[in-house]
Amino acid sequence: MPTSLTINETRMSRFAKTDPWRRRNCRPSRPRMASNAYRRGRRTPRKGTMSSPKQPAATRIDVERHHRALLAAAADEFARNPDSSMADVAQAANLTRATLYRHFSNRQALLGAIQAEAITRASETLIACRLDEGCALEVLGRVIGELGKHGMRFRIILMRAPDHNARFLAQRDQALAPLVEVIKRGQAEGDIRTDLSPEWIVTAMASLLISAVRAAPRTKHSDAGVSDLIYRTLVGGIATHASTGDA
Repeated sequence: MPTSLTINETRMSRFAKTDPWRRRNCRPSRPRMASNAYRRGRRTPRKGTMSSPKQPAATRIDVERHHRALLAAAADEFARNPDSSMADVAQAANLTRATLYRHFSNRQALLGAIQAEAITRASETLIACRLDEGCALEVLGRVIGELGKHGMRFRIILMRAPDHNARFLAQRDQALAPLVEVIKRGQAEGDIRTDLSPEWIVTAMASLLISAVRAAPRTKHSDAGVSDLIYRTLVGGIATHASTGDA
């Protein structure tokens, strides 16, 4: 008999040889020790579970929705009154001023965001105008009509942006760059004068748009009226006699 076994363990071993039930159930029990995590009052996550993210997806969606709502409200509010305050913008967006300042630290930051939004919308407008459909003058008519409405909504940028702002002018030229190919096509088809460079014609169109939007509050023209004036002024200077029907 091994000396390392206690008397009780020896008896249970003897009974287990003759009784199958005892063989299964008479094993010596050992006290269960609590884990370190339980003793410290903490529970570790079960294996396979994930901890919650720092910022729930719903919160991120709310932040993005508030950002878009604030930009849209600011553009509309400043188009109505260029001197509107940050409080006016927050009220127009149906959000608190605290929410507005969490997104934009001051008025200058808000105007910078509106400028970036205006450039993005201008690029999207050109895509929607189907630049490859119809003759070049028809395309210019569609573009001016849409950009005229676009400029009236974002007039705060065109009214306050200085004409020598190199960054704004570079962004504007990049957004309008697809029109250069439209002008070249019009020149090749005989609808647009070839003694004027395509780049200059696009710059002239942009300048007319900016001037018309700035003058709109004084002239009291509608958005459609502003676009029509720009188109007739531009086409009168760039179209060939054949395309306008003049003798």
